[in-house]
Order: sequence, then C-alpha cells, then structure tokens
Amino acid sequence: NTGTGVFAVATVNVGASASITATADTGGVNLPVNLSICQTNPATGACTAAAAGSVTTTMNANATSTFGVFVQGKGNVPFDPANNRIFVEFKDASAVTRGATSVAVRTQ
Repeated sequence: NTGTGVFAVATVNVGASASITATADTGGVNLPVNLSICQTNPATGACTAAAAGSVTTTMNANATSTFGVFVQGKGNVPFDPANNRIFVEFKDASAVTRGATSVAVRTQ
C-alpha cells in the first residue's frame, strides 16, 4: 500500500515547436497516492531534473520527448481500472490540452 511504482510516457510533437507543461493527476478521483513527473533522457530513462508536480519543456516540431511518472501509495487503491487511473496531460502555454494518456493504478 505504501510502495512506489513508476511508468514511462513517450510523446512526439507532430505540430509546431512550443512550450508544453506535463502533469500527472487522478482525474478528480480521490486516491491515496502522491504523484510526481520528470522529463527523462530517452536513451537512459534517467530524469533530467528532480521529479515534481509538473514539468515544463520546449517540445520541438517532430521531436520525441519522454517522461517518468512516479506513484507513491499512501493507502489501499483497489483494482478498479475503470475508475482508478493516473492521467498524464500535456498543455500549451494557453492551458489548451495538446495530448493526454492514462494508466490504471492499484496498490496491491
């Protein structure tokens, strides 16, 4: 219930270069987890800076960016993939969502 899980997200920018902010959240469902995200080196998977609540980066046109998402359990999250999910969103400087994905989460 209190372990840490990690998953990776890869993106490709098929539009114009722009500043993008990546965040991870539970989509409004109150889950006992702490979330953090970092941009990673695509060759090694290592965070390029400390994981935080969000990360802002410039995504160049036709470039691939990768991110690591860390999920620390703070209690029981039962197996319910339809409702218990982690959402990763990518928003531009105007807070317009330019991409998103999600993954089911459970602590046991």
